[in-house]
Order: sequence, then C-alpha cells, then structure tokens
Amino acid sequence: MTAPLVIQRMPTDRFLTVRRVEILELAANGYTNAEIARRQFISPESVKSHMQIIKQGLGARDRTHAVSIAIVRGIIHPHSIDLRPPESWELT
Repeated sequence: MTAPLVIQRMPTDRFLTVRRVEILELAANGYTNAEIARRQFISPESVKSHMQIIKQGLGARDRTHAVSIAIVRGIIHPHSIDLRPPESWELT
C-alpha cells in the first residue's frame, strides 16, 4: 500500500512577508493595485513597491509570471484563486 500524495508548501523566501503573499494572492485573483491597496489599507504606491520586490525575488517578468512561479513553488495554492468573473464584468 502506498502513502497518500501530500502537497506541501515549499519554504518561502525571506523577502516574502505575510503581506506580500496576501498581495500576491489578491493579484492572482485579478485585483488591480488600487483594489489591493483598499483591501490591505495601504497606498497603491506601496502595492507597486511590494509587487516589484515580489517580481525581483521570484525572478518574474511581470505579475502574471510571479503568480505562476508562486503556484509552482507552493507559495500560493491554486484553490485560493477564484476563477469566476468579477461581478463588475459585463457579459455580452
């Protein structure tokens, strides 16, 4: 009998604070910098700064690439991403 497959989170890098992981998860869910700022009670400029540090630390080209790397490395879990379109999107 084989042991069940267990997905473990890989150790996070020092540059990934709790706040930066939260910002990364919000970005993964399609939130803009302004929306992330409102949810985190920080300025949009702070979000941009955090995202720049995240991208540099992960070696990502852009925020989409950063999200992809974070999923592969186990920093954020794919199930934390809501794939439903936001209510603000108009379906035509």
